Amino acid sequence: MTNQKLKDKKIQLSENYFFEFDKNQLKKFKNEDSFLGWEFTIGKIRSQFLEKYIANCKVSFLPLNNNNLQENCILKNIIQSPTNPYLKCNHILVDWPEEAAELLPQLIKSFPNTVTLASNKIIEQNTYQESDDNLIAQMQNNPVVFIESIDSRRFILHKLISNSPLIHCVGGVESYLQWQILNKLNPNQAFNLSPELQTSGASLTWLQLKLRESLNIGENSQNYIHECLEKTAHKIIKYIINHADEEILIICGIELFKKIESTLKLFKNKSEFNNIFSRKIVNLKDLKNKNQIKNLYLCQPTPESAADYAVIPAFFAHDIITQNEKITSWLEFARHSFSQAFIRTADRYAEWTKFKINASQERDYFRFVYRLAQDRNTLFPTTFELLLSASSVIDSNFAFEFLKECKNFPTNSNFSSTLPVVHFPLNHFIKNTAKISIQKFETLQSKKSFHKTKLKSVDKAKKAFKVQPVNEEKYADNSWVNEDHPYSCSFPSEDIFMERLAANVKKNMKEKLRSQEIVFRELQADFCDGLDLRETIRNWHKEKIIIKDLQHVGKADIGAVVFSFAEANKDNYYSWKSFWLAEQHDDSNLMFYATPFKDKLIGPGIAKSEFGGFAVIPLPSGMENPWGNPFISHYAQNSTECLILAGALSTAHKNILFISNHPPSQHILKILKQSGKSIIYAKLDEFPPEDIRLVRTFHILAEAGVREYAQKYIRKD
Repeated sequence: MTNQKLKDKKIQLSENYFFEFDKNQLKKFKNEDSFLGWEFTIGKIRSQFLEKYIANCKVSFLPLNNNNLQENCILKNIIQSPTNPYLKCNHILVDWPEEAAELLPQLIKSFPNTVTLASNKIIEQNTYQESDDNLIAQMQNNPVVFIESIDSRRFILHKLISNSPLIHCVGGVESYLQWQILNKLNPNQAFNLSPELQTSGASLTWLQLKLRESLNIGENSQNYIHECLEKTAHKIIKYIINHADEEILIICGIELFKKIESTLKLFKNKSEFNNIFSRKIVNLKDLKNKNQIKNLYLCQPTPESAADYAVIPAFFAHDIITQNEKITSWLEFARHSFSQAFIRTADRYAEWTKFKINASQERDYFRFVYRLAQDRNTLFPTTFELLLSASSVIDSNFAFEFLKECKNFPTNSNFSSTLPVVHFPLNHFIKNTAKISIQKFETLQSKKSFHKTKLKSVDKAKKAFKVQPVNEEKYADNSWVNEDHPYSCSFPSEDIFMERLAANVKKNMKEKLRSQEIVFRELQADFCDGLDLRETIRNWHKEKIIIKDLQHVGKADIGAVVFSFAEANKDNYYSWKSFWLAEQHDDSNLMFYATPFKDKLIGPGIAKSEFGGFAVIPLPSGMENPWGNPFISHYAQNSTECLILAGALSTAHKNILFISNHPPSQHILKILKQSGKSIIYAKLDEFPPEDIRLVRTFHILAEAGVREYAQKYIRKD
C-alpha cells in the first residue's frame, strides 16, 4: 500500500475502534521501510465512541494478547523505531492490579528478570498450596501475578518510563497468572496463530478477527471475570474524562479492550453517557474498597516454575532483547533463533559426551518437532514439544541440555539477588498439565543392578567395613585435586558398565570369529559336518543340497580388551596416565590415559575426565603399574601401544582385542608375534555409538564416601 493511498486512511477494526495513520509520520515513511508491525509506528488505535462523547479526547490503545513471540517482535520494532508514536504520552493506564501501584517503579526497572506479585501469606509459606478450588476461585481469594521476562506490558513500559509519564494500574483479571491459562479452562478452545501473521503488516487484520471472538468460560467463573472487567472499564473511562485534554495510552489485554467497547455501546447518546460518568470523578487510588485490598509484594519464581508458565522459551527472550535490527518476519526470526539454540545445545552435548549430533538426527528432530506443531494447527512448537522431540529423536540427555536453553531466562542482576524466591508449581493451578520426564543419568545409575558373572578363580575378600559418607562441605574448595591425594576412586556404575561392555564385546567377537570358520558348499561326495537346511532352502532354485564344513572350530582365547579413541599425535592432550587395581565390585584392572581430571571439576570432590584410550585387563592379572614398566616404555612408541603391551604381558591369554578406528602398527604386531600372541582388530565404528559414547568419559571422586552424593552432580549423557 503506497503512502498516497494511506493518507486520510482509517482502518475500521470494529464498531468502536479504528486505526488512524499519522499524516506527518507518513511523509517520512518509505515503502522499503516496511517491517513487522510497521503500522503501529505511524498510527494509533482510537475509539470513535470516546471521541464522540468526550471533547478533545486524545486516547490511543495498545491491545496485547498472550505475550506470544509475534507480539513481542512487534513491540521490539515499535520501541526501536525513531517514530515511536507513544513517546509523547502524558499518561499510561496499564491493566495490572491496583495493589501493584506502589511497586510499579521496581516492577518496570526489574526488566527482564522474571518476577511475580504475590501476597505476604504466599511469601511466608514459600509456595502456593495445592487446592481443590478452581483457578478463578484461587485468583479471587489470593491473587498471584506472574510476569515473564519480556511480558508485553513491562516490555514497552521499560522504554516509555524514560520519558517520565504518569503510569497507573487499573486492575483487571487478565494479569492473574497470564490470560492464556484461563483459556485452558475450556479444553476445546486452543490458541492458534493465524496464517496472516506470517507476513508483516497483518497485525490489524488479525486484531479484527480477534475482536469478533467472544469470551467463552464456565458459568462459575463468568460472573467474577465480567464483573472485574466491567469495573476496570469504568475506571478507565472516568480517568479519561478527568484528563480529556492530555495524551493517554491504554495498554490492556484483548478482553478488556472488548469490554470497553461493549460498555460504550450501551449508551445511545452523549447525554446518557454524561449522566453516568459525570456524577463523581475520583482518583484511581480511591476507586477500590480498602477492605478488599490485598497487599502484594514483588518476588521471583523458581526457575522451574518460571519455565512452566512462560509462553515462549528463554532463547527467544534472549534473542529479542539483544536483537538490534528490525524484525521483518517474526517466523524467520523464530526459525533462526531456534536453529541457533539447537546448535548451541548440540555443541554442549558434544563437548560433554564427545558424541556429535549427525545430519540424520538433526533432520529427524526438526521434522518431528514441526509435525507436532502442525498437529495443533500452529506455526511454531511449544516448549513441551521442543523437549519431547529432543527426548524422542535423540535422547533424554540432549533434552536435558535443551531444557537449559528453554528455561535460562535473562535476569536483572540488580534484582535477582534481592527478591525473595517463591515456588509456584503449575499443576497446583491447572490440573490437566502435560509433563515430560528428562533423566539426568540415563543409562548408568548408581542404584541400577547389573547381572555379571563373577570370576570363580579369584577369591575376593568380603568388605569388612562400611564406607562412611562424607559431607559435601568437606571438598567445597576442591583443594584435593592439587594435593597428593591417596584416596581417589572411581564411580562404581561406570566401572561395572565398562566391564560389561568389554565382556559383551569379547563374546560378540568370539561368535564373529567362529562364524568366519564355517564354510558352506554343495553336496558332492561327503556330508562333511552335516546338512544345512537353511542354506539348502535359500539356494533351492539351484536344485542343489548345501552342507556345512567347520574348518578350525575352537574358542578365541581373548584376554585384555583395548579401546583407543584418540590419534597417536594427541598423546600430549591426554597427559594423565594411570592404572587402577580392581575394587570389590570389579572383575578387572583398568589401565588408561586421559585428560587431567583437575581441569574439569563438576562438584565438591568430583572431577570429570575423557579417555584417550583404556585397557580392561581381566583378573587374574599379575602386574604392577604398567606405565613404569621399562620393557613397555622401551618398545611402545605411543600410549596406545603401551595399553596393548600391558594387556599382553599381564595375562596368559593368546589374543588381545583391539578396538579403534586406527589399525595397530606393524611394529607392535611384530613384537606380539614374537611372543606367541596376536591382535584381533575391530573398528570402533562397528560398535553401537551409544555404548562408545558412554565410556568416553568417566569421573574421579576424592574418596569412597563421596559416592553417596555423587549422583547429584554426575550426568552420564
